[in-house]
Amino acid sequence: MLIDSRIAPFSLAEEWDNSGFLAGDPQAQIDTVLVCLDITLPIIRQAEKAGAQLILSHHPVIFHPLKRVLADSPVYALIRAGLCAICAHTNLDLARGGVNDCLAEALGLRNIRPLGENAPEEGEGVLGRIGDLPQPMTADEFAALASRVLHPAGGVRYTDGGRPIRRVAVCGGAGSELYRQLPEDVDALLTSEFGHHEFLDCLAAGLTAVDAGHYDTEQIVLSSLCGRLEALAPKVRFIRAQEAGPVRYL
Repeated sequence: MLIDSRIAPFSLAEEWDNSGFLAGDPQAQIDTVLVCLDITLPIIRQAEKAGAQLILSHHPVIFHPLKRVLADSPVYALIRAGLCAICAHTNLDLARGGVNDCLAEALGLRNIRPLGENAPEEGEGVLGRIGDLPQPMTADEFAALASRVLHPAGGVRYTDGGRPIRRVAVCGGAGSELYRQLPEDVDALLTSEFGHHEFLDCLAAGLTAVDAGHYDTEQIVLSSLCGRLEALAPKVRFIRAQEAGPVRYL
């Protein structure tokens, strides 16, 4: 599996995670792959229509132990359709060139480096990235940038830390707890799933906190992932799925 050996080794995955080959025949011949964030019934129908043999997703289609598999479940539909499923979850978050590097690059950050003390310079195995904006922004300006880059038809939630934003930390998906371990010179944290009291803590600390949505901070990796896989396996067709996050904004 190229995703394992060349892009996002499954050895990087967190212990609680369930990344890897999760459904189908490991010996199946693959010429078309549908790449997505979540394996849902509409995604499975897309894969069948495209003639794909494999769905490569970010979120695991099997995460908690299954006690039953019913006809309206994605796992049942995968098996019935004869589709394989590979899920690259926290290994793709933690890999160099993965979710967090793509997120930082999409926001135009410079001098991108891993978040955390004594982190390896290349960032492999580290959750989150830190980078510098090309020029200082207000909280309103940075939130508008995030909304423009990540939400074609949506918006973001944010606090105003009250100081110019020069240095930014990012984490795709649910990374709100990282606000407790940021270096003092970080002015803003962009991730998702901030709770009310976490917003209050960030506000008290003078930190701009931007909640840009779980789906929206992770889908940014999919185009890059397809391109990297195409370069490694030019005889295989990689298709980015047509999907949208489950949350709507008004």
